[in-house]
Amino acid sequence: MSSTSYRPLVAVVGYHLASDRVTRWPQGGYGVPGPYIDALRRAGARTLIVSPGETNDPVEILEPFDGLVLVGGGDVDPSTYQAEPDLEHNYAVEPDRDELEVSLLLEADRLRMPMLAICRGMQIMNVAFGGSLHQHLPDMSGMLEHGVPVDDTISTHDVTPAPKSRLLATAGMDMLQCSSHHHQGIDQVGERLMETGWSTDGLVEALELIVDDPYEGAWMLGVQWHPEDTAGVDRAQQAIFDGFALVAKWRGTRAKPGEVNGRTREYGLVDYDPAWPSSYEQEVGPIRDALGDAVVRIEHVGSTSVPGLAAKPVIDIQVSVRSLTPRAPIVDRLVATGYQHDIDPIETDHEFLSKGYDDADSRRVHVHLCTAGSEWERRHLAFRDELRRDPDVAGEYAALKRQLAKDHPRDIFSYVDGKTSFIRSVEARALARD
Repeated sequence: MSSTSYRPLVAVVGYHLASDRVTRWPQGGYGVPGPYIDALRRAGARTLIVSPGETNDPVEILEPFDGLVLVGGGDVDPSTYQAEPDLEHNYAVEPDRDELEVSLLLEADRLRMPMLAICRGMQIMNVAFGGSLHQHLPDMSGMLEHGVPVDDTISTHDVTPAPKSRLLATAGMDMLQCSSHHHQGIDQVGERLMETGWSTDGLVEALELIVDDPYEGAWMLGVQWHPEDTAGVDRAQQAIFDGFALVAKWRGTRAKPGEVNGRTREYGLVDYDPAWPSSYEQEVGPIRDALGDAVVRIEHVGSTSVPGLAAKPVIDIQVSVRSLTPRAPIVDRLVATGYQHDIDPIETDHEFLSKGYDDADSRRVHVHLCTAGSEWERRHLAFRDELRRDPDVAGEYAALKRQLAKDHPRDIFSYVDGKTSFIRSVEARALARD
């Protein structure tokens, strides 16, 4: 959802730098490799490093932040998952970092703060939820070369995302080429976590938090490889950072408890405009020309598609296509016509594009790309059709929207959240009847 230029503030946990790591730093220090920061900045995030050894309550540490990132590094202390150390292969263990990262991750879960965990970070994520690790993958038969960190070697291999996963929704590819340099991996998966990516040798390469409602639960993704290595040249790897930063932005632009105004643009509802259907028709031709035979159907959706209904003056267009994986061939054609793309880091069957927000005199348009026959398509058409069919339901929806717009004049996300239960109930009735 396009909303504002607000840049989310992200906490990145650093690690110890030994006394010989930086010239003229005889006492060592703390740091984070530049590629992580670069990828987050490209995604529109601001970053601050949180150093091991912090003793504040984790809720106090996370209070200023919109998201949390755990990066790579040395081995997780085996005692954190009740294992005996592999004295031959364990290296660069940092118990104070383990303690800090576990506490912050669990607090981020409680706060429903978006979190991205990379390599060692994913291993911490697994351990924090009660999982365990293989301490040295080369000792296991049938494994690919995953890189040797102490030798600074990198291995490139494929990772297959799980269907309907946040990894697939975010990266937009059903096969990822990944840069890898680790010698440990996931053994037993922690409680409340699910596997959502694998290398061809069967190693778990991605974990996500299990949530009942993907829009209510925390957005938490762990990847075993290093997307920052190739994010500058691989759009799918950069998209992992883009998706995380977008969810952090959604969180950061909401009004704080007890406040009315968030950080989104001011918006308002207007009475139904009979010109809206013709505005929709003017947009459809260029979209169809751009996408050609990839299009299955195009529909006018949203409140401007319901005669007589008050709405934000935005034309919502649902474009059903044969496939959104990979997404680039479809999205790029619309971007070339002037649309801006925002990754949907939750739904695999939906992508969001918009235009008109940079020019006060331009028509504002939202395009919802979806997979033909998907639940996304069915739900949104069912809701529109029910509003058109039943004036009483449309009137109830209009009253709810006006009240929410009054209560949250600069917090579009609270406005949207306030409509959700009503929309879901209407969708469910409509779909059950069909």
